[in-house]
Amino acid sequence: MKTIYILLIASLALLASSCEKKPIDGDIEGMWKMKQFTTLADGIVHDECPRIFFSIQLNIVELAEKQCTHEYGTFIGHIYYNEDHSAITMQDFKFRTPTGDNGENVPAERLLPYGINTLETTFKVLKADGKHLVLQSDYATLEFTSF
Repeated sequence: MKTIYILLIASLALLASSCEKKPIDGDIEGMWKMKQFTTLADGIVHDECPRIFFSIQLNIVELAEKQCTHEYGTFIGHIYYNEDHSAITMQDFKFRTPTGDNGENVPAERLLPYGINTLETTFKVLKADGKHLVLQSDYATLEFTSF
């Protein structure tokens, strides 16, 4: 009986530990509050909404405006890392619903308030230390703090 009890406890511990998903990159993944983004072509700093968030987890990114009156929308897409995590690509943005996405592609112009100008954007990771994140595309430099 004691052996069965020990095997049961060991099985439950093994099962519980296997359910946990480890981050792909703990310095990039998390909830990020956008401080600002600067468009490279004209050097204009955009900080119109102090409540824009990027949530990055595994291969999913969510862009959301929280408690602002601009009604930019909430979108989810995919994020992919290059081999050494010095660059990430965000793509396949869809409109967010309470349980996922509605399958409808987001027009590129709806992403502009988030510092993204195309439906597939590759960013250089200029800084990622878990507290600050700075990304740069050919369109803009995005600056975040951990939330």
